[in-house]
Amino acid sequence: MDNTRSLHDWLEYIESAHTQVIDMGLERVQKVFKRLSLDFAARCVVTVAGTNGKGTTCRFIEQACLHAEKTVGVYASPHISLFNERIRIGGLDVDDATMCAAFSKIYEAASGLKSHNNYSVETISLSYFEYATLCALLIFAEKNVDVCVLEVGLGGRLDATNIIDANIGVITSIGFDHQSYLGNTLDAIAGEKAGIIKPAQRVVIGYSSMQDSVGKILTQFSNHTLLCEQDFGLIQSESSAVASSLSTGWIRVDNTLEHFSLQHTQIPAQNVMTAIATLHFIAQFFAHSEPLLLQHKTLEALINKVNVPGRFEVVSQSPYIILDVAHNEDSAKYLLWRLQQKQFNQCHILIGMLKDKNIEATIEQLISVNAQWYCVDLPAPRGEKADRLQKALHSLNKKSETFNDVPTALKRCVQECQTGDIILVVGSFILASNFMQALLDYKR
Repeated sequence: MDNTRSLHDWLEYIESAHTQVIDMGLERVQKVFKRLSLDFAARCVVTVAGTNGKGTTCRFIEQACLHAEKTVGVYASPHISLFNERIRIGGLDVDDATMCAAFSKIYEAASGLKSHNNYSVETISLSYFEYATLCALLIFAEKNVDVCVLEVGLGGRLDATNIIDANIGVITSIGFDHQSYLGNTLDAIAGEKAGIIKPAQRVVIGYSSMQDSVGKILTQFSNHTLLCEQDFGLIQSESSAVASSLSTGWIRVDNTLEHFSLQHTQIPAQNVMTAIATLHFIAQFFAHSEPLLLQHKTLEALINKVNVPGRFEVVSQSPYIILDVAHNEDSAKYLLWRLQQKQFNQCHILIGMLKDKNIEATIEQLISVNAQWYCVDLPAPRGEKADRLQKALHSLNKKSETFNDVPTALKRCVQECQTGDIILVVGSFILASNFMQALLDYKR
């Protein structure tokens, strides 16, 4: 076992260990998982897929389980500041030493360095995400957590998290994203995400108008399901067309309707109710006396305080800066609604996005905001140049400035920001990560 590498060293290694950044498929990672001989039979495993809402749904499930005194492991991606954010136990990021020990064991298994535990001489190449996923699973097994919450990285069927047959499968939403990997229609995308569904599994579908591809899988596998608008949902407010502004949620439990106030929720209302539906299945797994795992008043208190880093997060008061990782049309639509709830003179939008996102549709959702725009090159292999973002804005009759790096763009935003203005940083987890470092340096 290699105990000399720091976490920084391991991350450098796993970033370059595989020939492809994204290499979907389960064959390689399943082989290494089997070599590690990890046992998840006694744990409640929840796998969460979807285009938007995965992170917030996972966070609410986690916090509810912690309040129910369950030990909870959460695997989420990507991170904003530190890799450790991807793996949490008990609501806390796992420390460097624990991760390094796990990476060392995974490296041994992948390299075939041992002759026992069914290791072979075959060396298996793993991608960055596969290493990260196995790291989380190994740590969760060794720490003997009660509940494992796994956020799917991309798609579902061929995502590394799908090597485990989860007890509960959750699909939060379906929208256009990653079309080059998942398909060009909502039905095809939904079919890929529904690949997390297994025979006789309990399933939560957290959005309405379920695609045929999902319905066929549910029928084929005879799943026990909770469906949005049939078993749980939101009560429409006449004054708003945005689902996130609805004030009441409901779920049917033992033929009785439970209602929840969502007026002050910090995360999208639909994701709150999807998480509460999932809690019902978790409660059944543990034969818990509370059908939703927690009492009604405890859940309502959680609704008002659960939030997630990078989701409409205020990261500075002076200047007033909001960080949001919205990177597609639907998430931008929700972001617009959040902005409409705030009072400000002018918004300064610093935006950077990945090449494979629908940049034009995302920007169009925010075009009604009274804003000055600052477009920045995204510093990543998949990062888009600021020029494309500027062209999208120009086509919508909006002027913008372009920048080669995030620190320069930040300085320009601050220079232009007046009393009563806000700065919004949006478009990508990668931008969020670079911005937080730039903000730290700026305030020194």
